[in-house]
Amino acid sequence: MLIVKLAIVAGLLFLLIYLSIRLARRGISKRYEPRATTPWNSLNEGEDPSV
Repeated sequence: MLIVKLAIVAGLLFLLIYLSIRLARRGISKRYEPRATTPWNSLNEGEDPSV
């Protein structure tokens, strides 16, 4: 019975670690993706996109 409990706890721990690594990688990759080019991005360069 102890072996079954330890297997369940180890499985849950493995699942938690796996999900946290996946979420961390996704957050890092999205952070450094270039923005889509729109006319409003030219505001960062001091240009008026409505002209």
